[in-house]
Amino acid sequence: MKKNKKYYVIVLLGVLLTVFINKNVDAVSGNQGYAVYRDGAFGGLFWHAAIMNNPYSTSVDAVVHHSGKGYVQRDSWTKFIDGNSFKGTYRPKSTPSSADRDLFVAMGRKLADDQISYNAAYEVYYNTSTSGSWVNTNEITSMRCDGVVEYIYEWYGYRVYGSDTYWDVTKVSFWGRDHHSGTAVTPEKQASYLTKVP
Repeated sequence: MKKNKKYYVIVLLGVLLTVFINKNVDAVSGNQGYAVYRDGAFGGLFWHAAIMNNPYSTSVDAVVHHSGKGYVQRDSWTKFIDGNSFKGTYRPKSTPSSADRDLFVAMGRKLADDQISYNAAYEVYYNTSTSGSWVNTNEITSMRCDGVVEYIYEWYGYRVYGSDTYWDVTKVSFWGRDHHSGTAVTPEKQASYLTKVP
C-alpha cells in the first residue's frame, strides 16, 4: 500500500545512504519508530505525541514532534516531556517490521527537515487542490503533534484513526482532512487506536 513510488524511492534511498555513510547506524532497536505520549498539553487538557527518532530516551534528538512552537523538530526527551508525566510507548495495531520502523524514522526526519508550521485545528493541513492522490511532506502547510504520528504511520499503510472511507490522513481529500480535525481525534484518543508497547 505504498504511495507515490518516486517519493517512496527517494525516502528509501535517504535511509540507505544514512546507513552506508554513518557506520554507527544499526538496524532499528529500542523504541525507534514508535509513538510516545505525555500529558500536560494545553494547560493539562490534552496529551502530547511524538515519534521516537532514536532508540532510547537518553539518545540525542530522541524524538520528532511538533511542540506547538516553530516547526516540526527533532528534540531531546527532556524537552518533549517538559516536566509532565510520560503516558507510554505505542505502535500500530499491526506490528511493523524493522524495515518499516526505519522508514518511520526517516519520514519523521523528513517532516522536521521540511519546516512545517503548527496548526491546532487539523492533524495535517494542506491545500486540497494539490495535484495527485497523496499528500507529500512538502505539500503540508501545517500540522499538530498527533498529525506527525498519524501521517508517518498511515503513509506506510498502518491505519491509526478514522472511518473506513477517511482513515488515511495522507490521501488528498477535503472531507478526509476535515475528518482528522478538532477534537474528533486527539493524542490521547489516538493512543487508544494503537497498541501499547510493554
